[in-house]
Amino acid sequence: MKRLLPKSLVGQLLALVAVTLLIAQGINIVLLYRGAQNQKIVEASVSAVGRITGEIERMNERGFRERRPRRDDRPRRRRNRPSVTADSAIANAQSRLPVVEERAALAFENMGVAVLAVEVARVDRLPPAMINNVIGRGRGRQQTLRAVGYRNKPNMIDGYVLMSAQIADGRWMNIAAVVRDRNPQLVRTLLFQTAVIYLILLIPLIWLGRNISRPLKALTNAAENFKPGESMPIEESGPPDTRQLIAAFNEMNDRVGAMLDEKDVMLGAIGHDLRTPLAALRVRVESVEDDAERERMVAGIGDMDRTLDDILSLARLGRTDDTAEPTDISALIETVADEFTDMGADVSFTRSGRITGNIRATLIRRALRNLIGNAVTYGKQAAISVDKDGDRLVIHVDDAGPGIPDDQIAAMFEPFARAEKSRNRETGGSGLGLTLARAIVRDHGGDIVLQNRAEGGLRASLILNLD
Repeated sequence: MKRLLPKSLVGQLLALVAVTLLIAQGINIVLLYRGAQNQKIVEASVSAVGRITGEIERMNERGFRERRPRRDDRPRRRRNRPSVTADSAIANAQSRLPVVEERAALAFENMGVAVLAVEVARVDRLPPAMINNVIGRGRGRQQTLRAVGYRNKPNMIDGYVLMSAQIADGRWMNIAAVVRDRNPQLVRTLLFQTAVIYLILLIPLIWLGRNISRPLKALTNAAENFKPGESMPIEESGPPDTRQLIAAFNEMNDRVGAMLDEKDVMLGAIGHDLRTPLAALRVRVESVEDDAERERMVAGIGDMDRTLDDILSLARLGRTDDTAEPTDISALIETVADEFTDMGADVSFTRSGRITGNIRATLIRRALRNLIGNAVTYGKQAAISVDKDGDRLVIHVDDAGPGIPDDQIAAMFEPFARAEKSRNRETGGSGLGLTLARAIVRDHGGDIVLQNRAEGGLRASLILNLD
């Protein structure tokens, strides 16, 4: 069922209104159809009441007498006139119409005609005894509807209404009235009415839906491409609720930008306040006479400086002034691999041709250094390979280390998280390398995935979108 529903807000709104309107119009059509059926029976009953009333009045004026047969011995037909019998023409097995009987009795009373009882039934076929006592059938041709607004088209016979009225002397007057089928005209009218209602209702809804969806689509695009402090305000348009939502988003954008500006100022002050004493401490350390002690102190100061640089770089990510430029990514990978090779590390790169893309080379170079550095530190070697599928580039960095337990892989991207729990630089970094690398790649619209290899070791996959 969900697959059949439209995905857009406008589509779902129109579908809901269309289905609701269809159900309501269907109920309306059923009620009108039943009303039309009842109206046909009422019209036939009215004709029958009128004919019986006229015959009763004629009898009261002239008295009832049997007509003599013709000289040629053929009986005279009483066409379109009630028959007078000792019993009612309506059999017990026929379906009676109590409501019509009550209305017919009331009609006789209102016209001043005294009847003892009235029986009414609807039949599909005319009983043989009533073949010459029918009104509305015409003489050998189909009668046509001549109401205003309709063409003279044939009306098919849809049955008969039999009416028997018992007069004062106990005899029954029996008459049959034709029920005409006018439903084709009714159906066409209802279909035309439904089409008009749909047009009148759905066209304004389509306009309203587009008026709502257009600013919402602009807001969605702005949220998807949101860059804190850099996104331009969205024009407020649409209904009042949508305008309020866009205004709230613009205010949020301004607040986030202000907070990031304050953060940059604070980070700049922290970096200045920490690096100044570290530089002074490095100068003082140079005066230490013990070479081994001096080297350890210099190494400790270097670790603090690198950790501080990682923290500031991670905090400032996304606010850099660097712009993406066309870059030979294969050459960039080869340059980083050569840096580690020159330092004696076991790093290899399988180059598969020239691959270019719009990236910020300085940041991607840093992310690669962090991944290769982790592979060399924990896995003793780094084998780099590249897979390219359309606009998707994947840089694999494989090592030969022990890997990482599957339930701990996600935690490795958390700040200061390390598989080796100490903070000793000899056994690893500060725990910010993977965090910073993933943040850089995600800022480029990609991601970093870690997975254990079946043959042993860990694979870090750097995924980039080059479009």
